[in-house]
Amino acid sequence: LAMSCFCKGNNEAFLVCNGFKDAEYVSLALMGRKLALNTVIVLEQEEELDLVIDLSQKMNVRPVIGLRAKLRTKHSSHFGSTSGERGKFGLTTTQIVRVVRKLSQACMLDCLQLLHFHIGSQIPSTSLLSDGVSEAAQLYCELVRLGANMKVIDIGGGLGIDYDGSKSGESDLSVAYTLEEYAEAVVASVRFVCERRSVKHPVICSESGRAIVSHHSVLIFEAVSAVKPAAHQADHDDIRFLLESEEGAYEELYSAVMRGDHERCLLYVEKLKQRCVEGFKDGALSIEQLASVDGLCEWVLKAIGGSDPVQTYNINLSVFTSVPDLWGIEQLFPIVPIHKLDQRPGTRGILSDLTCDSDG
Repeated sequence: LAMSCFCKGNNEAFLVCNGFKDAEYVSLALMGRKLALNTVIVLEQEEELDLVIDLSQKMNVRPVIGLRAKLRTKHSSHFGSTSGERGKFGLTTTQIVRVVRKLSQACMLDCLQLLHFHIGSQIPSTSLLSDGVSEAAQLYCELVRLGANMKVIDIGGGLGIDYDGSKSGESDLSVAYTLEEYAEAVVASVRFVCERRSVKHPVICSESGRAIVSHHSVLIFEAVSAVKPAAHQADHDDIRFLLESEEGAYEELYSAVMRGDHERCLLYVEKLKQRCVEGFKDGALSIEQLASVDGLCEWVLKAIGGSDPVQTYNINLSVFTSVPDLWGIEQLFPIVPIHKLDQRPGTRGILSDLTCDSDG
């Protein structure tokens, strides 16, 4: 698919071939070179080099090779687990030296032209970004010194999205920079190291998947109904029975209300409700009496300002179909109303999908 797009597109664009590779993958990438496409085979594991050398000689094609470095720079947030020395992909400094020697022995050191790295997704700050890019730029200059025909630094992904609007590097859901500041940090770090080492500036490319894809769609859904909090009423006869059977609990609650001790009120309301529920389970209270207890407790909460009515809005979507990342990896999706924007919100609400799944 990518090769067919490249045949119609810019012939200077890169087709970066990274990830796990088998013989079929490498052969297809080398076929791209024969078609004059700008395919670059990025070594993620040291063993892949033997496969690339063997197949390129059999197919009589000169490959363009890159390598992915495991940087020491690592960020410690939720998305940093695939970076650092223990990252899933990439070569250590020892492995990079061995790859350079093996390419030199095969008279293919000129084929090594690209350095790739990945600090981690959702990089929180430009200071961490600058550290990683500076380390990578030093590696790039070292490869130049060792005789590689270096041309490109691929900074990988990591350009973050400010999901919660806080513009803070303190959480996994935001970043403390703009797109322009991100670009400036990358370019400044590469330029500083290269100029200090008297190395020609490289082409810089990125693989900012999250930043490109995150805004690709908007989900519009309707609140089809609203469920108001249930209203409870206290029956006088049932409360009289309650006074007789739970006199101590009621007196505690009444005393706290009269003193204006709201904290104690909340405590005694819960205590009273719990004792009455136990009485209902034992058959000592009827359903009408239990309902009256709920009504009394609700009246007390309203009187002390402790009632917090929340309205549930049923929405016509399935979380698992429409926004599975919300459920699967707790990804935050900003939610905004698109009508009634001229009205001041006056009710707290919960959005609940129509399915029976608890997580919805």
